[in-house]
Amino acid sequence: MTQDPPVEVHLPCPPLAEWLPVRLAGLKVAAWAPRKAPRRVRSTLLDWPTLADDDPDAPTPAQLDALLFGTWLERPNVPESCLAALRPGTLIIELAVPRRRIVRGLLGIDPRPLARAAASQARVLQWLARGYHQPEQWESVNPHGVIVTLARARHGG
Repeated sequence: MTQDPPVEVHLPCPPLAEWLPVRLAGLKVAAWAPRKAPRRVRSTLLDWPTLADDDPDAPTPAQLDALLFGTWLERPNVPESCLAALRPGTLIIELAVPRRRIVRGLLGIDPRPLARAAASQARVLQWLARGYHQPEQWESVNPHGVIVTLARARHGG
C-alpha cells in the first residue's frame, strides 16, 4: 500500500490577489459559483471566468487545468457535478472561510484555534478520501483567515 506524502502546511501565505495570478499563470482556470461563495472570497473568485451552464462561451470542467471555489470551512458545499467532470491532474483550489461566531465576536473572544485547525485538517482528509493527491493547505493573510486547500484530481471526481 502506497502512502501519500505528508501534508505541507504553510502559515502565513501571501495575499490571494498576488498569489493566485502567479500560481495559475498559463493555466485554463474557472471559478464555480462565485456569487454563492462566502462574502470574504467572492471578489477573489470574480477575478476569474465563471463556470456557467447557460453560457456557451464559458469553459467546461473538462477543459480546465484548475478549478477555484469558495465554501464554509465547517459546512463545505463543494461543486460535485464539476468535480465529476475534471480531468486527471486538474488542480482544485478551495477557499474555505471559517464561520463567524457572532456571540464570540461581540464578547471579544478569539475564535477557537483548535476547532479551526481540526476543521482544516478534516478538509484535507476529505480530499484525500475522494482520491485527490498532492494536498497543500495554508491560511491567507488577505483576505484574512481564509483556509486555502489545493489538491490534484487522480481521476474525474
